[in-house]
Amino acid sequence: MVVGLYPLLEINLSKLKQNIDALQKKCSEWMLEPVAVTKGFCADYKITDLLFDAGIRSFADSNLSNLLKLIDRFGNKAQYQLIRLPMKEEIEAIIENQIIPMVSQLEILNLFSEKAKQLHAQPSVILAIETGDGREGFLPEEVLENIKQIASLDHIAIIGIGTSLACLSGVLPQISTLEQLCSLRNQLKPIFHNPHLFVSVGGTTFFSLWEDYNHTPKVDQIRCGEAFLFGSDMSRKRNLSWLQQGAFHIEAEIVEIKSKKPDSSNRGFDAFGRVCEISCEKNYPRKRALVAIGLQDIDDTQLFFKDRNVTIVGATSNYLVLDCEESRHDFRIGDLVRFQAGYGTVLRAFLSPYIQKRYIE
Repeated sequence: MVVGLYPLLEINLSKLKQNIDALQKKCSEWMLEPVAVTKGFCADYKITDLLFDAGIRSFADSNLSNLLKLIDRFGNKAQYQLIRLPMKEEIEAIIENQIIPMVSQLEILNLFSEKAKQLHAQPSVILAIETGDGREGFLPEEVLENIKQIASLDHIAIIGIGTSLACLSGVLPQISTLEQLCSLRNQLKPIFHNPHLFVSVGGTTFFSLWEDYNHTPKVDQIRCGEAFLFGSDMSRKRNLSWLQQGAFHIEAEIVEIKSKKPDSSNRGFDAFGRVCEISCEKNYPRKRALVAIGLQDIDDTQLFFKDRNVTIVGATSNYLVLDCEESRHDFRIGDLVRFQAGYGTVLRAFLSPYIQKRYIE
C-alpha cells in the first residue's frame, strides 16, 4: 500500500487520445497497420482501453504477463505479439493463448512445432530478422540457408518477418532496410505458400522513412509505443510535429534544502557502481534540494524541468538531488517539483509500487 500522495506520476489521457488518433490517421495514409507496444506502461488498462476504444486491434509487448493481462481484457477481439524472443518455458502458454511470437532460433521453431503437435494447434510465428542493430534476429542469408528446414515445420504457420532498429546500437533505418526486408518477403512467399506474408518494423524510428520519402517500399505493420506516448523519436532526439508531447509528468516533494560542498578526496563509485564526478567549474558550497524520489522509481536522465537554472546533480535509490543555487525560485521544504517524464522514467514509474498514479481526462 502506498502511503501519501507523492511521489506521483500524472498521465494526461486527453493528450494520449490525440496522439492515438493522429497516429491512426498517418498510418492510414501510409497504408500501415499500427501495432501498439504496451511495455512502456505495463499494459495499464486506462491506456490500453484508450487504444482499443480508438480502434487499435493489435498489441505487442516484451512481457508475456502483460499480454495475458490484455487477453483477459480484450479476448479474441485483438491480436497479440510477443516481441521479446520467447523462453522455452513460455512456449506452451504462448500457443494456448494464440499469442504471436517473434522467433530467431531454429531450435525454438522446432520446439514450437513439437508442442503445437501435442496440443493439436498451429500457432502463428513471425521470423525476427537482423538488419544491423546487432540484437535479435536471423540474418537474411541464414533464413535462406535453412529455408527447407523451416518450411518443413508443418505445425507452425510463418505469417510474417519483422525487425527492430535503434534499440541497442542506435542504428537508424534506411530505405535500403525496407527494400531488403521486402525482397526477403518476396522470396519467402512461395516457399511458405503464403501470399499474405507481411513485413513488420519497429519502432517509432521507422516513421521518418514515410515522412521523408514519397515512394517508401510496401511495409505492412509498424510497432510503436514512443510515438503515441511521448510524441517523440528518441533515436533522432526529435519531437514529431504531428503529435503531442508532455503527456506524462512526475511530481515529488522536497525533503531537504541545504548548501553542500562534496568532499573531493578519496572518491570511489556510487551505490550503483557508477563513476562519481564533481564539477570543478562551480563554486561550492551550493544550494542543493533533495527530492523524495530515486532510481528505484525513475530514470534521472529522463526528467525535464522547466527552470533552466536548476540542474540534476544525480540520484540515489531514494533521492533525486537538484542544484538550485542559481534559481530565482525560493525552494522550501515540502514544495513539490514537477518534471516532464521521458520513456525511461515512465517505464520505471509504472513498475514502482511506490509511485501513485493520477489520470487527467
